[in-house]
Amino acid sequence: MLHPRAALAAEPLAVLFGTSRTAKHRTLLKNRRLLETHGITIPPATTPPTTLAALQARVQAQTGEDNKIKTTC
Repeated sequence: MLHPRAALAAEPLAVLFGTSRTAKHRTLLKNRRLLETHGITIPPATTPPTTLAALQARVQAQTGEDNKIKTTC
């Protein structure tokens, strides 16, 4: 519910739940299809949660330059 309500992308959710971005993306797609099948819509929050900025900063800190794939040359 964090994804549609707070517009939180797969990467921050993956960090939050300790899983891969790919697995979280698949889960988001499955949830979206399930909600659509049952006609359920989740309206976005009118204002972002105050903790969202802190979570986004933490994700950016963890996915900085040190985590990029480095060449062998």
